[in-house]
Amino acid sequence: MHELANSLVPMMFFAIPIVAIWTRHQRRMAEIQSMRGPQVDQNVLAELQTLRNEVRSLRDTTMQYDLSFDTALQNMERKHEGLERKVQNMQHDSVSELINRR
Repeated sequence: MHELANSLVPMMFFAIPIVAIWTRHQRRMAEIQSMRGPQVDQNVLAELQTLRNEVRSLRDTTMQYDLSFDTALQNMERKHEGLERKVQNMQHDSVSELINRR
């Protein structure tokens, strides 16, 4: 029994620092993993990329409709200006005709 105690004391003497080193290592590994942040699932990344592509597509479609609307508005303004000129010319001709009759 005395021999067992003599061999356990040195093993305990070396076991305490080994356990301390091991727990310190485990704590540092946990800190490093917490610094990295949560790992992002590849499915989430793929879904995010899909959403970005849809938003880009919607932005392009909106831009096309905006340009189309702007072109149509400019065409209508040109037609309106042409009609106004015709009406003014007709009014001017009518006034000139009335003046010439007198």
